[in-house]
Amino acid sequence: MDGRTETGVTLIELMVTLSVLAILLAVGVPSLAGLVRSQKLDSTVQLLKDSYSQARYEAVTRQQSVILCPLDIGSNRCGNRWNEGVLSYLDLDGDNRYDPFQDTRLRQNEFPEGVGVAYGKRLQIQLSSKGTTADTGIFKVSISGEEKRLVVSSMGRIRHG
Repeated sequence: MDGRTETGVTLIELMVTLSVLAILLAVGVPSLAGLVRSQKLDSTVQLLKDSYSQARYEAVTRQQSVILCPLDIGSNRCGNRWNEGVLSYLDLDGDNRYDPFQDTRLRQNEFPEGVGVAYGKRLQIQLSSKGTTADTGIFKVSISGEEKRLVVSSMGRIRHG
């Protein structure tokens, strides 16, 4: 021999390493997908709660009623499904419909893809200048069978339920 040592891996070592990697991926990927779903759900609940609380704060601070409605991302106006996001605005013309030329947009939040949000059959929540609402109900936020609820009380408070 000429004194050199051979370096590298054998075919058996490579196969063992790939087998261990495949097992780890098979165990880890499903739990990672569950984590992503859980994060989307928690993120949507927090965005919804924050949007509602901000709208209530604006109503009390400005001493004017504020309307929270489902967002239609395509038109940047109120839509008919809560899944895409929420829009809050001051209804300056008093017609209970958002008009970008006559009303004041306060906040707009888009929700992550794949999350379902429902609030009964209501398409808006009106918060009075005192922070109360007659539009009580339960937001149901869900993804892949997992669901969380937010309860809106007549006192205008929102809480997990």
